[in-house]
Amino acid sequence: MKVTTIKKAVAVAFALALVAPLGLGNQASAKEGGSRQINERAVDKLKQGGTFRFVQVDICPNFNTSAIEGNLLNCSQVMGTMLPGFIYFDKDAKIQVNPDYATSVKASRVGGKQTVTYDLNPDAKWSDGKKIGLKDFVGMWNALKGVDKTYKITSSVGYEKIESVKKGANENQIVVTFKETYADWQPLFSGLKPASLTATAAAFNDAWKSGPTVWAGPFRPASGKGASSFLDKVGRLITVERNPKWWGEGPVLDKIVFKALPQAAQIAALLNGEIDYMDIGNDINALKQARAATDKISVRVAKAPTHEHFTFGPPTAVTKEVPVRQAIMLSIDRAAIAAAIQGIVDPKVKPNNNHVFLDGTACTQDNTGKLGKRDIAAAQALLTGAGWAKGADGIYAKGGTRLSVKLIYPSNNDNRRDTVLLASAQAKEAGIELVPTLIPTADYFGKYVLVSNFEMALFAWVGTNFPISSTSNIFRQGAAQNFGNIGSADIDALFAKANNILDPKKRCELANQADAKAYELVHSITLFQRNNVVGVPKTVANFGAFGFTSLDWTKVGFTK
Repeated sequence: MKVTTIKKAVAVAFALALVAPLGLGNQASAKEGGSRQINERAVDKLKQGGTFRFVQVDICPNFNTSAIEGNLLNCSQVMGTMLPGFIYFDKDAKIQVNPDYATSVKASRVGGKQTVTYDLNPDAKWSDGKKIGLKDFVGMWNALKGVDKTYKITSSVGYEKIESVKKGANENQIVVTFKETYADWQPLFSGLKPASLTATAAAFNDAWKSGPTVWAGPFRPASGKGASSFLDKVGRLITVERNPKWWGEGPVLDKIVFKALPQAAQIAALLNGEIDYMDIGNDINALKQARAATDKISVRVAKAPTHEHFTFGPPTAVTKEVPVRQAIMLSIDRAAIAAAIQGIVDPKVKPNNNHVFLDGTACTQDNTGKLGKRDIAAAQALLTGAGWAKGADGIYAKGGTRLSVKLIYPSNNDNRRDTVLLASAQAKEAGIELVPTLIPTADYFGKYVLVSNFEMALFAWVGTNFPISSTSNIFRQGAAQNFGNIGSADIDALFAKANNILDPKKRCELANQADAKAYELVHSITLFQRNNVVGVPKTVANFGAFGFTSLDWTKVGFTK
Protein backbone atom coordinates (compact mmCIF):
# COMPACT_ATOMS: atom_id res chain seq x y z
CA MET A 1 0.00 0.00 0.00
CA LYS A 2 1.01 3.60 -0.49
CA VAL A 3 -0.33 6.88 0.83
CA THR A 4 0.33 10.45 -0.11
CA THR A 5 1.92 10.94 3.17
CA ILE A 6 2.13 7.19 3.37
CA LYS A 7 0.49 3.94 4.50
CA LYS A 8 -0.86 1.67 7.15
CA ALA A 9 0.26 1.28 10.72
CA VAL A 10 3.37 -0.39 12.00
CA ALA A 11 4.60 0.47 15.47
CA VAL A 12 6.99 3.41 15.54
CA ALA A 13 9.97 3.00 17.84
CA PHE A 14 11.22 6.21 19.45
CA ALA A 15 13.70 6.76 22.23
CA LEU A 16 12.30 8.58 25.22
CA ALA A 17 14.27 11.76 24.53
CA LEU A 18 12.45 12.26 21.23
CA VAL A 19 8.91 11.38 22.17
CA ALA A 20 8.15 15.08 22.63
CA PRO A 21 8.61 16.22 19.02
CA LEU A 22 6.62 13.27 17.74
CA GLY A 23 3.87 14.18 20.16
CA LEU A 24 3.93 17.75 18.93
CA GLY A 25 3.54 16.54 15.38
CA ASN A 26 0.37 14.80 16.40
CA GLN A 27 -0.67 17.73 18.55
CA ALA A 28 -1.01 19.89 15.49
CA SER A 29 -4.00 17.84 14.42
CA ALA A 30 -5.18 15.89 17.45
CA LYS A 31 -8.33 17.94 18.02
CA GLU A 32 -9.73 17.12 14.58
CA GLY A 33 -7.98 13.81 13.91
CA GLY A 34 -11.06 11.62 13.73
CA SER A 35 -13.29 13.91 11.68
CA ARG A 36 -12.42 12.75 8.16
CA GLN A 37 -15.18 11.70 5.76
CA ILE A 38 -13.97 9.22 3.13
CA ASN A 39 -16.62 6.45 3.00
CA GLU A 40 -14.24 3.85 4.46
CA ARG A 41 -14.77 0.38 3.02
CA ALA A 42 -12.82 -2.88 3.06
CA VAL A 43 -10.88 -3.33 -0.17
CA ASP A 44 -12.41 -6.73 -0.86
CA LYS A 45 -15.85 -5.10 -0.93
CA LEU A 46 -14.90 -2.81 -3.83
CA LYS A 47 -14.99 -3.27 -7.57
CA GLN A 48 -11.54 -4.27 -8.77
CA GLY A 49 -10.04 -2.03 -11.43
CA GLY A 50 -11.39 1.11 -13.02
CA THR A 51 -10.14 4.65 -13.55
CA PHE A 52 -10.39 7.47 -11.03
CA ARG A 53 -10.62 10.91 -12.66
CA PHE A 54 -9.05 13.48 -10.35
CA VAL A 55 -9.60 17.11 -11.31
CA GLN A 56 -7.02 19.89 -10.94
CA VAL A 57 -6.98 23.53 -12.03
CA ASP A 58 -3.74 23.18 -14.00
CA ILE A 59 -1.14 20.63 -15.02
CA CYS A 60 2.09 20.32 -13.07
CA PRO A 61 5.05 22.29 -14.53
CA ASN A 62 7.78 20.25 -12.81
CA PHE A 63 7.36 16.83 -11.21
CA ASN A 64 10.30 17.32 -8.85
CA THR A 65 8.32 18.37 -5.79
CA SER A 66 11.52 19.39 -3.97
CA ALA A 67 12.21 22.08 -6.58
CA ILE A 68 10.57 25.47 -6.13
CA GLU A 69 8.80 25.15 -9.49
CA GLY A 70 7.30 21.83 -8.41
CA ASN A 71 6.21 23.08 -4.98
CA LEU A 72 2.57 23.09 -5.99
CA LEU A 73 -0.34 21.07 -4.69
CA ASN A 74 -1.16 19.67 -8.14
CA CYS A 75 2.42 18.36 -8.47
CA SER A 76 2.43 16.69 -5.05
CA GLN A 77 -0.96 15.13 -5.78
CA VAL A 78 0.44 13.37 -8.85
CA MET A 79 3.76 12.40 -7.32
CA GLY A 80 2.08 11.11 -4.17
CA THR A 81 1.21 8.02 -6.22
CA MET A 82 4.82 7.32 -7.25
CA LEU A 83 7.40 8.42 -4.66
CA PRO A 84 8.63 6.84 -1.40
CA GLY A 85 7.79 8.22 2.01
CA PHE A 86 8.41 6.87 5.48
CA ILE A 87 5.59 8.25 7.63
CA TYR A 88 1.86 8.75 7.37
CA PHE A 89 -1.03 9.86 9.57
CA ASP A 90 -3.66 7.24 10.37
CA LYS A 91 -7.42 7.76 10.72
CA ASP A 92 -6.86 9.36 14.14
CA ALA A 93 -4.10 11.62 12.75
CA LYS A 94 -1.48 9.65 14.68
CA ILE A 95 1.92 9.28 13.07
CA GLN A 96 2.92 5.83 11.80
CA VAL A 97 5.69 4.25 9.78
CA ASN A 98 4.96 3.03 6.25
CA PRO A 99 6.00 -0.64 6.05
CA ASP A 100 6.18 -0.52 2.27
CA TYR A 101 9.37 1.52 2.60
CA ALA A 102 10.67 0.95 6.13
CA THR A 103 10.44 -1.71 8.81
CA SER A 104 11.25 0.83 11.52
CA VAL A 105 12.26 4.43 12.10
CA LYS A 106 14.05 5.03 15.40
CA ALA A 107 15.11 8.32 16.93
CA SER A 108 17.72 8.29 19.69
CA ARG A 109 20.77 10.07 21.07
CA VAL A 110 24.18 8.71 20.23
CA GLY A 111 27.18 10.46 21.76
CA GLY A 112 24.88 13.28 22.81
CA LYS A 113 23.66 13.90 19.25
CA GLN A 114 20.21 13.39 17.81
CA THR A 115 20.23 10.38 15.49
CA VAL A 116 17.51 8.87 13.33
CA THR A 117 17.91 5.32 12.03
CA TYR A 118 15.89 4.12 9.05
CA ASP A 119 15.63 0.37 8.52
CA LEU A 120 14.46 0.15 4.94
CA ASN A 121 12.20 -2.48 3.46
CA PRO A 122 14.64 -4.67 1.47
CA ASP A 123 12.00 -5.14 -1.24
CA ALA A 124 11.75 -1.40 -1.96
CA LYS A 125 13.25 -0.58 -5.36
CA TRP A 126 13.20 2.15 -7.96
CA SER A 127 11.75 1.39 -11.36
CA ASP A 128 15.26 1.04 -12.81
CA GLY A 129 15.88 -1.92 -10.49
CA LYS A 130 18.14 -0.10 -8.03
CA LYS A 131 17.35 -0.58 -4.35
CA ILE A 132 16.24 2.45 -2.42
CA GLY A 133 19.20 3.20 -0.22
CA LEU A 134 22.08 5.32 0.99
CA LYS A 135 22.86 7.13 -2.27
CA ASP A 136 19.29 8.41 -2.47
CA PHE A 137 19.36 9.74 1.11
CA VAL A 138 22.78 11.36 0.67
CA GLY A 139 21.78 12.88 -2.65
CA MET A 140 18.60 14.40 -1.27
CA TRP A 141 20.43 15.78 1.75
CA ASN A 142 23.14 17.36 -0.41
CA ALA A 143 20.59 18.91 -2.74
CA LEU A 144 18.31 20.30 -0.01
CA LYS A 145 20.75 21.45 2.67
CA GLY A 146 21.12 24.79 0.91
CA VAL A 147 24.89 24.86 0.40
CA ASP A 148 24.87 24.69 -3.40
CA LYS A 149 22.71 27.63 -4.45
CA THR A 150 22.41 26.36 -8.02
CA TYR A 151 19.83 23.86 -6.76
CA LYS A 152 16.48 25.68 -6.96
CA ILE A 153 15.04 24.12 -3.84
CA THR A 154 11.77 24.78 -2.05
CA SER A 155 13.26 24.68 1.44
CA SER A 156 16.39 23.66 3.33
CA VAL A 157 14.54 23.49 6.67
CA GLY A 158 15.77 20.50 8.64
CA TYR A 159 18.27 19.34 6.05
CA GLU A 160 20.69 22.12 6.92
CA LYS A 161 20.82 20.77 10.48
CA ILE A 162 22.04 17.32 9.42
CA GLU A 163 25.69 16.52 10.12
CA SER A 164 25.96 13.21 8.27
CA VAL A 165 24.02 10.52 6.43
CA LYS A 166 25.77 7.15 6.60
CA LYS A 167 25.30 3.44 6.15
CA GLY A 168 24.27 1.62 9.30
CA ALA A 169 24.69 -2.01 10.30
CA ASN A 170 23.78 -3.25 6.80
CA GLU A 171 22.87 -1.95 3.34
CA ASN A 172 19.24 -1.49 4.34
CA GLN A 173 20.00 0.74 7.31
CA ILE A 174 20.51 4.50 7.03
CA VAL A 175 21.77 6.56 9.98
CA VAL A 176 21.10 10.30 9.95
CA THR A 177 22.98 12.36 12.56
CA PHE A 178 22.06 15.94 13.37
CA LYS A 179 24.44 18.77 14.31
CA GLU A 180 21.89 20.05 16.79
CA THR A 181 18.47 19.10 18.11
CA TYR A 182 15.78 19.28 15.46
CA ALA A 183 12.28 18.54 16.69
CA ASP A 184 10.28 18.15 13.46
CA TRP A 185 12.59 15.58 11.88
CA GLN A 186 9.81 13.14 10.98
CA PRO A 187 8.86 14.49 7.51
CA LEU A 188 12.47 14.69 6.29
CA PHE A 189 13.19 12.46 3.28
CA SER A 190 9.48 12.04 2.55
CA GLY A 191 8.87 12.16 -1.18
CA LEU A 192 12.38 10.70 -1.48
CA LYS A 193 14.06 11.45 -4.79
CA PRO A 194 16.41 9.05 -6.62
CA ALA A 195 20.13 9.78 -6.62
CA SER A 196 20.00 10.34 -10.38
CA LEU A 197 17.73 13.38 -9.92
CA THR A 198 19.80 15.01 -7.17
CA ALA A 199 23.23 14.27 -8.73
CA THR A 200 23.49 17.66 -10.44
CA ALA A 201 21.67 20.97 -10.21
CA ALA A 202 20.76 20.74 -13.90
CA ALA A 203 19.03 17.40 -13.36
CA PHE A 204 17.36 18.56 -10.15
CA ASN A 205 16.01 21.75 -11.70
CA ASP A 206 14.90 20.50 -15.11
CA ALA A 207 15.07 16.71 -15.63
CA TRP A 208 11.53 15.99 -14.42
CA LYS A 209 9.69 18.83 -16.13
CA SER A 210 8.00 16.40 -18.50
CA GLY A 211 7.62 13.66 -15.92
CA PRO A 212 9.60 11.45 -13.56
CA THR A 213 12.19 9.21 -15.16
CA VAL A 214 12.34 6.92 -12.11
CA TRP A 215 9.61 6.03 -9.61
CA ALA A 216 8.88 3.72 -6.68
CA GLY A 217 5.21 3.60 -5.88
CA PRO A 218 2.09 1.54 -6.58
CA PHE A 219 1.53 3.58 -9.74
CA ARG A 220 3.81 4.56 -12.61
CA PRO A 221 3.59 7.03 -15.52
CA ALA A 222 1.15 5.68 -18.11
CA SER A 223 2.88 4.08 -21.07
CA GLY A 224 0.30 4.77 -23.79
CA LYS A 225 0.24 7.43 -26.48
CA GLY A 226 -1.78 10.61 -26.91
CA ALA A 227 -4.54 10.86 -24.33
CA SER A 228 -3.28 7.59 -22.82
CA SER A 229 0.25 8.90 -22.30
CA PHE A 230 1.54 10.18 -18.97
CA LEU A 231 1.51 13.85 -19.95
CA ASP A 232 -0.96 15.03 -22.55
CA LYS A 233 -0.52 18.81 -22.70
CA VAL A 234 -3.11 19.17 -25.46
CA GLY A 235 -5.80 17.37 -23.49
CA ARG A 236 -4.39 18.71 -20.22
CA LEU A 237 -4.24 15.22 -18.73
CA ILE A 238 -1.75 13.35 -16.56
CA THR A 239 -2.27 9.60 -16.31
CA VAL A 240 -0.71 7.03 -13.98
CA GLU A 241 -1.30 3.28 -14.10
CA ARG A 242 -0.62 0.30 -11.86
CA ASN A 243 3.07 -0.37 -11.37
CA PRO A 244 3.67 -4.06 -12.17
CA LYS A 245 6.91 -3.95 -10.17
CA TRP A 246 5.19 -2.74 -6.99
CA TRP A 247 6.08 -4.95 -4.02
CA GLY A 248 3.29 -3.90 -1.69
CA GLU A 249 -0.43 -4.61 -1.69
CA GLY A 250 -1.72 -3.87 -5.18
CA PRO A 251 -4.01 -0.91 -5.77
CA VAL A 252 -7.70 -1.39 -6.45
CA LEU A 253 -7.67 1.02 -9.39
CA ASP A 254 -6.14 0.40 -12.80
CA LYS A 255 -5.47 4.08 -13.48
CA ILE A 256 -5.73 7.60 -12.09
CA VAL A 257 -6.26 10.43 -14.55
CA PHE A 258 -5.43 13.94 -13.32
CA LYS A 259 -7.52 16.24 -15.48
CA ALA A 260 -7.01 20.02 -15.59
CA LEU A 261 -10.22 22.05 -15.74
CA PRO A 262 -10.97 25.67 -14.83
CA GLN A 263 -12.56 25.91 -11.39
CA ALA A 264 -15.79 27.27 -12.83
CA ALA A 265 -16.20 24.24 -15.13
CA GLN A 266 -15.60 21.57 -12.53
CA ILE A 267 -19.03 21.34 -10.93
CA ALA A 268 -20.73 20.69 -14.28
CA ALA A 269 -18.14 17.99 -15.03
CA LEU A 270 -18.83 16.37 -11.65
CA LEU A 271 -22.61 16.42 -12.10
CA ASN A 272 -22.27 15.07 -15.65
CA GLY A 273 -20.15 12.14 -14.53
CA GLU A 274 -16.99 13.36 -16.28
CA ILE A 275 -14.83 13.46 -13.12
CA ASP A 276 -14.80 11.55 -9.83
CA TYR A 277 -13.63 14.31 -7.50
CA MET A 278 -13.88 18.04 -7.08
CA ASP A 279 -12.26 20.19 -4.43
CA ILE A 280 -15.30 22.34 -3.72
CA GLY A 281 -13.44 24.34 -1.10
CA ASN A 282 -15.34 27.59 -0.67
CA ASP A 283 -17.07 27.57 -4.07
CA ILE A 284 -20.58 28.48 -2.94
CA ASN A 285 -22.25 27.82 -6.29
CA ALA A 286 -20.62 24.40 -6.61
CA LEU A 287 -21.55 23.46 -3.06
CA LYS A 288 -25.21 24.32 -3.60
CA GLN A 289 -25.35 22.24 -6.78
CA ALA A 290 -23.53 19.29 -5.24
CA ARG A 291 -25.79 19.29 -2.18
CA ALA A 292 -28.84 19.38 -4.44
CA ALA A 293 -27.69 16.26 -6.32
CA THR A 294 -28.04 13.92 -3.34
CA ASP A 295 -29.03 11.02 -5.57
CA LYS A 296 -25.55 10.79 -7.09
CA ILE A 297 -23.13 13.14 -5.33
CA SER A 298 -21.67 12.94 -1.82
CA VAL A 299 -20.30 16.08 -0.20
CA ARG A 300 -17.58 15.21 2.32
CA VAL A 301 -16.19 17.69 4.84
CA ALA A 302 -13.30 17.82 7.33
CA LYS A 303 -11.27 20.44 9.13
CA ALA A 304 -8.04 21.04 7.20
CA PRO A 305 -4.71 22.93 7.55
CA THR A 306 -5.38 25.27 4.59
CA HIS A 307 -5.84 29.01 4.75
CA GLU A 308 -6.46 31.86 2.32
CA HIS A 309 -4.34 34.98 2.59
CA PHE A 310 -2.97 38.07 0.89
CA THR A 311 0.81 37.98 0.66
CA PHE A 312 3.04 40.96 -0.08
CA GLY A 313 5.65 40.64 -2.80
CA PRO A 314 9.02 42.43 -2.85
CA PRO A 315 8.52 45.84 -1.21
CA THR A 316 7.78 48.71 -3.56
CA ALA A 317 7.99 52.44 -2.95
CA VAL A 318 4.57 52.04 -1.34
CA THR A 319 4.64 48.69 0.46
CA LYS A 320 8.17 49.02 1.85
CA GLU A 321 6.75 51.01 4.75
CA VAL A 322 5.46 48.95 7.68
CA PRO A 323 2.77 51.55 8.57
CA VAL A 324 1.42 51.25 5.03
CA ARG A 325 1.15 47.47 5.23
CA GLN A 326 -0.46 47.80 8.66
CA ALA A 327 -2.94 50.34 7.29
CA ILE A 328 -3.85 47.99 4.45
CA MET A 329 -4.56 45.20 6.93
CA LEU A 330 -6.64 47.51 9.12
CA SER A 331 -8.64 48.69 6.10
CA ILE A 332 -9.80 45.18 5.22
CA ASP A 333 -12.80 43.63 6.95
CA ARG A 334 -11.54 40.06 7.20
CA ALA A 335 -14.64 38.90 9.08
CA ALA A 336 -16.92 40.17 6.29
CA ILE A 337 -14.79 38.47 3.63
CA ALA A 338 -14.75 35.21 5.55
CA ALA A 339 -18.53 35.25 5.96
CA ALA A 340 -19.15 36.16 2.31
CA ILE A 341 -16.79 33.57 0.83
CA GLN A 342 -16.82 30.71 3.34
CA GLY A 343 -20.04 31.27 5.27
CA ILE A 344 -22.23 28.83 3.39
CA VAL A 345 -19.63 26.11 3.87
CA ASP A 346 -19.00 26.94 7.50
CA PRO A 347 -21.61 29.20 9.16
CA LYS A 348 -19.26 29.57 12.14
CA VAL A 349 -16.33 30.76 10.03
CA LYS A 350 -14.15 33.48 11.51
CA PRO A 351 -10.98 35.26 10.41
CA ASN A 352 -7.81 33.24 10.74
CA ASN A 353 -5.61 34.99 13.31
CA ASN A 354 -2.56 32.74 13.31
CA HIS A 355 -0.19 31.94 10.44
CA VAL A 356 1.27 28.87 12.16
CA PHE A 357 -1.42 27.11 14.19
CA LEU A 358 -4.81 26.94 12.53
CA ASP A 359 -8.14 26.15 14.14
CA GLY A 360 -8.21 22.48 15.09
CA THR A 361 -4.65 22.50 16.39
CA ALA A 362 -3.48 22.48 19.96
CA CYS A 363 -1.41 25.66 20.00
CA THR A 364 -3.64 28.15 18.22
CA GLN A 365 -4.17 31.64 19.62
CA ASP A 366 -4.91 35.12 18.24
CA ASN A 367 -1.61 36.81 17.32
CA THR A 368 -2.99 39.75 15.31
CA GLY A 369 -2.75 42.24 18.18
CA LYS A 370 -4.10 45.69 17.27
CA LEU A 371 -4.39 44.73 13.60
CA GLY A 372 -7.00 42.01 13.98
CA LYS A 373 -10.18 44.05 13.49
CA ARG A 374 -11.00 46.54 10.78
CA ASP A 375 -10.36 50.10 11.95
CA ILE A 376 -10.40 52.78 9.25
CA ALA A 377 -9.58 55.58 11.67
CA ALA A 378 -6.52 53.71 12.96
CA ALA A 379 -5.42 52.94 9.39
CA GLN A 380 -5.65 56.60 8.40
CA ALA A 381 -3.83 57.70 11.55
CA LEU A 382 -0.95 55.37 10.66
CA LEU A 383 -0.75 56.82 7.17
CA THR A 384 -0.89 60.41 8.39
CA GLY A 385 1.80 59.67 10.94
CA ALA A 386 4.00 58.24 8.19
CA GLY A 387 3.67 61.41 6.09
CA TRP A 388 0.91 60.34 3.71
CA ALA A 389 -1.91 62.76 2.87
CA LYS A 390 -5.26 62.14 1.21
CA GLY A 391 -5.41 63.43 -2.36
CA ALA A 392 -8.27 65.01 -4.27
CA ASP A 393 -9.25 61.57 -5.56
CA GLY A 394 -9.59 60.27 -2.01
CA ILE A 395 -6.44 58.14 -2.20
CA TYR A 396 -3.47 58.83 0.05
CA ALA A 397 -0.19 59.92 -1.52
CA LYS A 398 3.30 60.97 -0.47
CA GLY A 399 5.97 62.71 -2.49
CA GLY A 400 4.00 62.28 -5.68
CA THR A 401 3.45 58.53 -5.10
CA ARG A 402 -0.15 57.37 -4.76
CA LEU A 403 -0.93 54.61 -2.27
CA SER A 404 -1.83 52.17 -5.02
CA VAL A 405 -1.01 48.44 -4.96
CA LYS A 406 -1.71 45.83 -7.63
CA LEU A 407 -3.48 42.84 -6.11
CA ILE A 408 -3.28 39.81 -8.38
CA TYR A 409 -5.63 36.83 -8.48
CA PRO A 410 -6.03 33.83 -10.84
CA SER A 411 -8.58 33.54 -13.63
CA ASN A 412 -11.51 31.12 -13.58
CA ASN A 413 -11.91 31.31 -9.81
CA ASP A 414 -15.00 33.24 -8.77
CA ASN A 415 -14.25 33.16 -5.05
CA ARG A 416 -10.76 34.55 -5.45
CA ARG A 417 -12.18 37.26 -7.71
CA ASP A 418 -14.87 38.12 -5.18
CA THR A 419 -12.35 38.17 -2.34
CA VAL A 420 -10.18 40.66 -4.20
CA LEU A 421 -13.11 42.85 -5.19
CA LEU A 422 -14.38 42.97 -1.61
CA ALA A 423 -10.95 43.86 -0.25
CA SER A 424 -10.47 46.52 -2.90
CA ALA A 425 -13.80 48.18 -2.08
CA GLN A 426 -13.08 48.06 1.65
CA ALA A 427 -9.58 49.51 1.30
CA LYS A 428 -10.86 52.35 -0.88
CA GLU A 429 -13.03 53.53 2.01
CA ALA A 430 -9.80 54.12 3.95
CA GLY A 431 -8.11 55.95 1.07
CA ILE A 432 -6.08 52.96 -0.14
CA GLU A 433 -6.19 51.74 -3.73
CA LEU A 434 -5.90 47.99 -4.24
CA VAL A 435 -6.04 47.37 -7.97
CA PRO A 436 -7.65 44.00 -8.86
CA THR A 437 -5.37 42.42 -11.46
CA LEU A 438 -6.45 39.24 -13.25
CA ILE A 439 -3.73 36.75 -14.18
CA PRO A 440 -4.29 33.63 -16.34
CA THR A 441 -4.35 30.58 -14.08
CA ALA A 442 -1.71 28.83 -16.20
CA ASP A 443 0.74 31.68 -15.49
CA TYR A 444 -0.27 32.56 -11.96
CA PHE A 445 2.30 30.61 -9.96
CA GLY A 446 5.05 29.95 -12.49
CA LYS A 447 5.32 33.49 -13.83
CA TYR A 448 4.13 35.49 -10.86
CA VAL A 449 3.88 34.02 -7.35
CA LEU A 450 6.82 31.60 -7.31
CA VAL A 451 9.17 34.14 -8.87
CA SER A 452 8.01 37.02 -6.63
CA ASN A 453 6.62 38.98 -9.57
CA PHE A 454 3.80 40.73 -7.73
CA GLU A 455 2.97 43.48 -5.24
CA MET A 456 0.16 41.63 -3.47
CA ALA A 457 -1.21 38.18 -4.29
CA LEU A 458 -4.09 36.00 -3.14
CA PHE A 459 -3.61 32.26 -2.74
CA ALA A 460 -3.79 29.53 -0.09
CA TRP A 461 -1.13 27.81 1.94
CA VAL A 462 -1.70 24.10 2.41
CA GLY A 463 -0.25 23.30 5.82
CA THR A 464 1.25 20.15 7.27
CA ASN A 465 1.05 18.23 10.54
CA PHE A 466 4.42 19.82 11.40
CA PRO A 467 3.40 23.49 11.38
CA ILE A 468 6.41 25.01 13.14
CA SER A 469 9.11 23.73 10.82
CA SER A 470 7.02 24.04 7.65
CA THR A 471 5.86 27.58 8.40
CA SER A 472 9.28 28.90 9.40
CA ASN A 473 10.43 28.73 5.78
CA ILE A 474 7.66 31.14 4.78
CA PHE A 475 8.98 33.81 7.15
CA ARG A 476 12.74 33.27 7.12
CA GLN A 477 14.63 36.07 5.41
CA GLY A 478 16.09 34.88 2.12
CA ALA A 479 13.97 31.70 2.02
CA ALA A 480 12.45 30.69 -1.32
CA GLN A 481 8.90 30.73 0.05
CA ASN A 482 9.22 34.18 1.63
CA PHE A 483 8.22 35.81 -1.65
CA GLY A 484 8.41 39.38 -0.37
CA ASN A 485 11.46 38.71 1.81
CA ILE A 486 9.64 40.47 4.65
CA GLY A 487 10.94 39.36 8.02
CA SER A 488 13.43 40.06 10.78
CA ALA A 489 16.34 38.56 12.67
CA ASP A 490 14.06 38.24 15.72
CA ILE A 491 11.51 36.15 13.82
CA ASP A 492 14.24 33.93 12.38
CA ALA A 493 15.80 33.42 15.82
CA LEU A 494 12.49 32.52 17.47
CA PHE A 495 11.64 29.93 14.82
CA ALA A 496 15.18 28.56 14.95
CA LYS A 497 14.94 28.12 18.70
CA ALA A 498 11.49 26.51 18.40
CA ASN A 499 12.93 24.00 15.96
CA ASN A 500 15.88 23.22 18.21
CA ILE A 501 14.11 22.20 21.41
CA LEU A 502 11.85 19.29 22.33
CA ASP A 503 9.49 20.76 24.93
CA PRO A 504 6.18 21.01 23.01
CA LYS A 505 4.74 23.76 25.22
CA LYS A 506 7.83 25.93 24.86
CA ARG A 507 7.96 25.30 21.10
CA CYS A 508 4.39 26.56 20.78
CA GLU A 509 5.18 29.64 22.85
CA LEU A 510 8.21 30.52 20.71
CA ALA A 511 6.38 29.96 17.43
CA ASN A 512 3.50 32.14 18.58
CA GLN A 513 5.93 34.88 19.58
CA ALA A 514 7.45 34.72 16.09
CA ASP A 515 3.99 34.80 14.54
CA ALA A 516 3.01 37.90 16.53
CA LYS A 517 6.09 39.69 15.19
CA ALA A 518 5.20 38.59 11.66
CA TYR A 519 1.80 40.21 12.10
CA GLU A 520 3.42 43.42 13.34
CA LEU A 521 5.45 43.56 10.12
CA VAL A 522 2.39 42.46 8.11
CA HIS A 523 4.33 39.85 6.19
CA SER A 524 0.91 38.71 4.94
CA ILE A 525 -2.75 39.16 5.76
CA THR A 526 -4.49 35.96 6.84
CA LEU A 527 -8.13 35.75 5.78
CA PHE A 528 -9.84 32.50 6.75
CA GLN A 529 -9.24 28.80 7.13
CA ARG A 530 -10.71 26.59 4.45
CA ASN A 531 -12.48 23.40 5.35
CA ASN A 532 -11.62 20.35 3.27
CA VAL A 533 -14.87 20.17 1.27
CA VAL A 534 -15.03 17.76 -1.65
CA GLY A 535 -17.65 16.41 -3.97
CA VAL A 536 -17.47 12.84 -5.26
CA PRO A 537 -19.88 10.30 -6.76
CA LYS A 538 -21.59 8.35 -3.98
CA THR A 539 -19.88 5.16 -5.19
CA VAL A 540 -16.39 6.47 -4.42
CA ALA A 541 -14.83 4.69 -1.45
CA ASN A 542 -11.82 5.42 0.78
CA PHE A 543 -11.53 8.90 -0.65
CA GLY A 544 -12.92 12.30 0.24
CA ALA A 545 -12.18 14.88 2.92
CA PHE A 546 -9.05 13.68 4.71
CA GLY A 547 -8.38 16.70 6.93
CA PHE A 548 -5.20 16.03 8.91
CA THR A 549 -4.98 12.36 7.89
CA SER A 550 -3.30 10.65 4.95
CA LEU A 551 -4.65 9.36 1.66
CA ASP A 552 -3.87 5.75 0.72
CA TRP A 553 -4.15 5.48 -3.05
CA THR A 554 -4.02 1.68 -3.01
CA LYS A 555 -7.39 1.55 -1.23
CA VAL A 556 -9.29 4.06 -3.35
CA GLY A 557 -11.98 2.55 -5.53
CA PHE A 558 -15.68 2.25 -6.24
CA THR A 559 -18.35 0.29 -4.39
CA LYS A 560 -19.96 -2.67 -6.11
